[in-house]
Amino acid sequence: MKKKCPKCGEVKYKKDFTKNRNRKHGMGSFCKKCHNFSNTKRRNTETGYLKMRYDSLNGEQRKKRNGSKCYFTFKEFCDAFEKHKSMYGMKSAWGPGADNLEEHLPMTMIQNGNGRIGSRGGREKGAGRIASNVSPDRLDSNRDYTLQNIIFIRIDENERKRNTTYNDCKIQMRLHEERFIKMKAI
Repeated sequence: MKKKCPKCGEVKYKKDFTKNRNRKHGMGSFCKKCHNFSNTKRRNTETGYLKMRYDSLNGEQRKKRNGSKCYFTFKEFCDAFEKHKSMYGMKSAWGPGADNLEEHLPMTMIQNGNGRIGSRGGREKGAGRIASNVSPDRLDSNRDYTLQNIIFIRIDENERKRNTTYNDCKIQMRLHEERFIKMKAI
């Protein structure tokens, strides 16, 4: 079966179209290439990028992997990001604080891809995520996603602290204080 894509005007096979079970013929309106291209274009806007990140917080894969839940709406998520920008600009919250912004790393919102078929999000196979992109993270990994427990940091910072818990940090801070501030030996 063939169909014409209304976006690019090409006649293509059924396998070249997205799937849509709600339609009579089971195909989406646009071919995969046009669909991926428009998704990439939308995700390169601030709202589109934040929607993609919000959806990943609510995804079934995340719930299966670590059981965490998200307790805020997309609007609340966007409002939290606006508050972050008013304090930090487009810099990561991970650092010495809003008084020393020059030490915070800059963040980006770039969806890498240009409508490639057969790849997630239209990016090349094997292409990693952009390390400087915004990554919403939990301050305490043992708690769910709430407005009080969320910060906006870079992907590379999030991956670096992934396996460090809040309690681990408290232990490390206590040991540092004992050894270097109070000057106690082992």
